[in-house]
Amino acid sequence: MKRSFMNKFIFSLLFLFSTTYSVAQSIGFHRIDSTINAEINQNNLAGGVAFIAKQGKILHHKAYGFANVETKVKMQEDAIFRIASQTKAIVSVAVLQLVEQGRVQLDDPIEMYFPAFAHQKVYLKQADSIRLVEKTRSVTIRDLLTHQSGISSADEYPYLQKEFAKYGLNNNGFTSFTDLQSEIAQIAKMPLAHQPGQRFSYGLSTNVLGGLIELISKKTLANYLSDNIFKPLGMKDTYFYLPKEKRNRLVEVYIKQEGKLKPVDRTSFHVDFPLQEKLNYYSAIGGLVSTTYDYYLFLDHLLNSSNSSNAFRLLQPATLAQLFTNQLDEKTFIFGGFPSLNQFGLGVGLTSEKGQ
Repeated sequence: MKRSFMNKFIFSLLFLFSTTYSVAQSIGFHRIDSTINAEINQNNLAGGVAFIAKQGKILHHKAYGFANVETKVKMQEDAIFRIASQTKAIVSVAVLQLVEQGRVQLDDPIEMYFPAFAHQKVYLKQADSIRLVEKTRSVTIRDLLTHQSGISSADEYPYLQKEFAKYGLNNNGFTSFTDLQSEIAQIAKMPLAHQPGQRFSYGLSTNVLGGLIELISKKTLANYLSDNIFKPLGMKDTYFYLPKEKRNRLVEVYIKQEGKLKPVDRTSFHVDFPLQEKLNYYSAIGGLVSTTYDYYLFLDHLLNSSNSSNAFRLLQPATLAQLFTNQLDEKTFIFGGFPSLNQFGLGVGLTSEKGQ
C-alpha cells in the first residue's frame, strides 16, 4: 500500500503497544483514554482500539468512537482494520521460515528463482538526466528483506515517477495485476532505483518475497500464511479477503475535509479490497486485514515465544536474533524520504535508543 495514501487518509486508528506493567501503571490508562478521545472529538479519528500487553498478560483492551460515523456503528474491540504495511512483517517471518527449512538461503540471488531479474539494469541520476548502468551485483533475498534491493516506489523517488508509470508500477496492485507472479514479472523489467545494497529504499521488495513464498511452497500466499502462521497462533480474524460473515466488522476509511471526516473517495483509492471475491492477487506489501488481538498474538509470539505454553514456534531463537539485529550497518533507515535514527532488521523496523 502506498505511503502517500497512508499519510493522506485517516484510518480508524489501531494502537498496539508493548510496555512494562510499572510504566503502564504510572501512565494511567485514563491518560490513554483521554488522548484517543481528544483525537476523536477533534475529528482527527473516527475511532480506535487501544491494546496494551506485557509478557502474555493483557493489561488494557478498549474500543473508542465509531467504526462507521455515518451509520453510527460503534467501534468494537474485535473491529477489523486494514493493517497495511504490518503485512510486511508477517510475510518476512514467513520467508525466514523457508530459510530455516533450507528451502532458500538469505544470500541467494533472486534470479535463482526468477530468472528475469538477471538482466535488470540500474538507474543512475546525473544532474537533470537519468541513464542506465549495469548492476554491481545481484539482488539477494536478504536485500529484499532489508529493503536494500533497489526495488523501490514512486513515493521514495519522485524523479522516477514517470518510469514507475511507464512500467505500470505506480498503481494499486489490486487493480493492475491478476497475481503476484505477473507483478513480479513487471518489476523485473524495470531498472533498479539504486545499486543492490547501496541504501535502504522502501517499496515493492516484499511483493517479490510474497511471490517467492508461493513459488517455493506451491501454495498461494494466503494459504501459506494461514497454514504456517495464522492457524498455529490462533489468529482467527486475519485475511487478505474477508469472509462474508465478517465484512460488517471492517472499519470505514475517512479523509478529513473542512474539519469533518468524510468517507474516502472510492474512485481514487481502492480501499474496499478486503471485500472483493475470488482474487488471486495477495498484496504482500499491505494487503492483510486483522484485529488488535490477532496482531498481538503474532507480536507476542515473536517477543515471548520462550515463555509460551504453545509448542509451536514461528522461528527458532537464532533466526529471531537475526530478525532483531540491525542489517543496515552504517546506512541510514530512510522512511518517507526522511532519515531516521532507528534501524532495520530482517523485515522489521527496530527502535534504537536514539530513535525512541
